[in-house]
Amino acid sequence: MLRKIGEPAPPKGLKLKLFRAPLYVYRFGLGFLFGERFIHLQHWGRVSGSLKEAVIEVIDQDKANNKIYSASGFGEKSQWFKNISANPNVFVTSRNTVYKASAKVLQECEATEVLLRYAKANPKSIKGVAKLSGYDMDGSEQDVIAFSKIVKIVEFTLEGKA
Repeated sequence: MLRKIGEPAPPKGLKLKLFRAPLYVYRFGLGFLFGERFIHLQHWGRVSGSLKEAVIEVIDQDKANNKIYSASGFGEKSQWFKNISANPNVFVTSRNTVYKASAKVLQECEATEVLLRYAKANPKSIKGVAKLSGYDMDGSEQDVIAFSKIVKIVEFTLEGKA
């Protein structure tokens, strides 16, 4: 059963440095080491207007339609999520290829479909995403459906190489 265990809190201090370490892998042109499991997201700061970046996990893909899906583990508190909500025009690096892309926050029914596919393919990882978001779950379909009403899922549509 899905159970709230705390408030999601973006990392600070040393934990933040560890979370940001994968950025250097992409900056050195070694993004291929992550395969298709992660993407390097470049987005515009909603206040500063400057280019920001984050490395986020890919939870699903629709290669036929050039779509990549990610979850905001910290929900609406995540800076990248706030920024893409204000300006959906982004750049996504998958492996070592940079694409122009547009971001869209999925509605609950769409998010449920994506999360159910992710949970089936990654039963341990869905529990980690839930914990990061301040929830504990057993990974059952019922828990995933309940979690999809809480977590924010973002669809990135790749529009061509940058």
